[in-house]
Amino acid sequence: MAYPYQTQGFTLDNSGRRIVVDPVTRIEGHMRCEVNIDSNNVITNAVSTGTMWRGLEVILKGRDPRDAWAFVERICGVCTGTHALTSIRAVENALGIAIPDNANCIRNMMQATLHVHDHLVHFYHLHALDWVDVVAALKADPHQTSAIAQSLSAWPLSSPGYFRDLQNRLKRFIESGQLGPFRNGYWGHPAMKLPPEANLLAVAHYLEALDFQKEIVKIHTVFGGKNPHPNWLVGGVPCAINLDETGAVGAVNMERLNLVSSIIQKARQFCEQVYLPDVLLIASYYKDWAKIGGGLSSMNLLAYGEFPDNPNDYSASNLLLPRGAIINGRFDEIHPVDLTAPDEIQEFVTHSWYTYGNG
Repeated sequence: MAYPYQTQGFTLDNSGRRIVVDPVTRIEGHMRCEVNIDSNNVITNAVSTGTMWRGLEVILKGRDPRDAWAFVERICGVCTGTHALTSIRAVENALGIAIPDNANCIRNMMQATLHVHDHLVHFYHLHALDWVDVVAALKADPHQTSAIAQSLSAWPLSSPGYFRDLQNRLKRFIESGQLGPFRNGYWGHPAMKLPPEANLLAVAHYLEALDFQKEIVKIHTVFGGKNPHPNWLVGGVPCAINLDETGAVGAVNMERLNLVSSIIQKARQFCEQVYLPDVLLIASYYKDWAKIGGGLSSMNLLAYGEFPDNPNDYSASNLLLPRGAIINGRFDEIHPVDLTAPDEIQEFVTHSWYTYGNG
């Protein structure tokens, strides 16, 4: 019997089978998904919600705004730093604080490090196993895998021997029964479309990306002291630059800057020769996924922009990544966004588990 039901402010049709997955744990903070499926196994409605309340709004009450960054960045260990930088910019805007050129450059490097790191982590370690069949990689021909890899890029780790050794390691790992992060995968499912050779290539790069994580975050340790949750500072950055290696102990010297430069070059090489080719390769087998989803998410987009070229100027023309809003799927019309206008960006609790204090 079909009847409507209420959830998070939505009225939904409850016909067919109702499936609830709670919690979904592959994200930062648990998520609940509930869907209804008709007799043809087609989803007729779907609602997802975050169910973990962090309480940061309560934690920040009564605290010095200059310290807020240290608390808000703890909301996530993957996108670590973004919330801190936003908090610092809000304080600087409120107090009229201007930062120097070097501070702007260092902030951009720290944020760009996170930007690249996040893309690698999300694709390989949070999402790739939806498409990559780890066990099927054992059926691959290492020579054919090598041929595919070398046709995609000049990445040096692409010989038949490299993929054969990795395949043997993977075989011993699977036969041990201790699958770790690969446990409970949908191995052998007909929805997995990659050929064995592509699976072996993707597993190899999954492991390489895992290893590369510890390299790219060294930029955060140079300028911010640690990762995750590097240190930041209202009015500048928490590190001194001393190319002459005199004065303050621990100041960033030429050796540290050369290390940062080398890591940036390695990151560019990894993205250009591993990450981007893998995205295109895997996407070519899952073109139908482009039709999945919809609703408001395919019609509306809000981007704040990032990476100011000149310090203290957050106008759209000064940003490397653009800022603007797309409404109702009008991609030919980009609306400006004023970060200082509270009436442009507002929060509502209609579709949440919260209620307004005054009812």
